[in-house]
Amino acid sequence: MMDSKCITSIVNFVKQTDFVESCLLNVEVRPIECGIDEEGKASHCVHMILSDSFGRKAQLSEAWVASNLLLFSVFDGYLENKYALMEGASFKNHFDNIPERNCLDKICKNCYRVFKIIRNGIQHNLSNVVHDKNGYFIDYTNRNTHYKLRISAQGIRYLYTLVVYIIQNRIDGLGKEWSTIGHYEGILSELYNLLLREIQELNDEIGQNDLHNLSDAICVRAIVRYPVINPTIIEENGEFVVFAHIENNGTDDESSPKYCYSTDYKYGGFLLPQEIGVITKGEGKTLSERMKSATIKFRKLDCCTDRWKVL
Repeated sequence: MMDSKCITSIVNFVKQTDFVESCLLNVEVRPIECGIDEEGKASHCVHMILSDSFGRKAQLSEAWVASNLLLFSVFDGYLENKYALMEGASFKNHFDNIPERNCLDKICKNCYRVFKIIRNGIQHNLSNVVHDKNGYFIDYTNRNTHYKLRISAQGIRYLYTLVVYIIQNRIDGLGKEWSTIGHYEGILSELYNLLLREIQELNDEIGQNDLHNLSDAICVRAIVRYPVINPTIIEENGEFVVFAHIENNGTDDESSPKYCYSTDYKYGGFLLPQEIGVITKGEGKTLSERMKSATIKFRKLDCCTDRWKVL
């Protein structure tokens, strides 16, 4: 059985190659500090955190056959340890014995199922694997079972990112001061639901186009997050806390496809994502006018828990 030291070393090796830039997603954090400007008006400053990833890296992204086999092997080993799966048993046996107790279990199980089709296609039926800029198309028959997977290139990025985040038990880009259990699970849920949208066809010995949807999960946006270090409290009592809301999108319509970024609010030892708050838009015809008086309300019973406590 692959031990944790071996698993960690393989993941670290993969992340030291160009595989990171070409195949993995990274959450960007832009901290916000509130203050008062020279005219005595409320203002805020956004800070940028620069990546320390520089220099020439080993080429792995072009070696897609090897990178898939390597990453699947370490994922399989990780799941063996996490769920006490039988070493040497079939991948189908491993899949069947991964529980579905919570969202994280379901994400692990279904990512394993998708990755299993890719791995087996490459290992045993490489001539039936089409890999190009559009993604993967796998179509073959083995032991009277038709295996088929059509997944976009963006879907592959979501899959790889999920696998790496699950194995290392953290989100790349989120430092400890911006990390909570809720952010970890919420970002995984968001990426998983995005992955499902990028799978056009799936068929295997388990079923057809029947991956589990996490409709009940709390999803946390995974592109750019703006944690407010010292948010302005507008109102507070024993039940609720209300902050001045800082909108970081070019719109305040959360249903818009252009709404991609989220704000977090530091409150004591907690970091509260806007996804669990209730935003009240300010008054005005323009976004800039509405932003001046927008607020966000959090229910303490829901947010002041271990789930949102900074790690």
